Amino acid sequence: MSSLQSRILIGMIGFPSVVYVILNHIHIFNIIVIICFVLAFKEFVKIINTFSNRTYWFLFGIVYIFGSMVSLIYLRNIDSILNTPFTFLLFAGVMINDSMAFIFGKAIGGPKILPNISPKKTYAGLLGGLFGSIVFITVCDMYFLNGYTNFKLSNTDKIFFVFVFNIVGFCGDSFESFIKRKAKIKDSSGILLGHGGMFDRLDSLILTTPVTMFYVIAYYL
Repeated sequence: MSSLQSRILIGMIGFPSVVYVILNHIHIFNIIVIICFVLAFKEFVKIINTFSNRTYWFLFGIVYIFGSMVSLIYLRNIDSILNTPFTFLLFAGVMINDSMAFIFGKAIGGPKILPNISPKKTYAGLLGGLFGSIVFITVCDMYFLNGYTNFKLSNTDKIFFVFVFNIVGFCGDSFESFIKRKAKIKDSSGILLGHGGMFDRLDSLILTTPVTMFYVIAYYL
């Protein structure tokens, strides 16, 4: 099975499952989040094991990864209190952005953005992710968020989420690629077939989550 086929298969199964849990089972969601972030942290520790300044990176990883975990749990709690869809938008938007960036980058190729850090990232992939994010937010605003009677995406919300999915997510993904390149490894682990490790899958989410949480706190609490 190729990497693309594996991504499609896991996406077809994983995407609706994740969305269902986010929207309907807050406690199960929190448990899954804790498990995934603990696994990501274990992979992170394994990656930095060869670094000369391991203590610094270890402390950084605690704040970076578990700070994001706490932010994600808190964001879902805000949704539960306010009846808002921010956790869903974050998860689904990041997944769609990553998938579209991968598909466009694979199909079109072209100039690399960070050839010395992440040689597979292309401008075509970045534009594909941007296109996917805009379509996702537009469709959600028109159809999927009608059930939230006291909530509607503002123009500021739409711009913010497209920015988060593309720019912040890209920075998180690139930072993880930098760490792996520094450690001279390709994937954080092989736990997910065709997807690398849990740290690989959460790279964009780790940085986009606290940014989204602070935005929601600033504008909705």
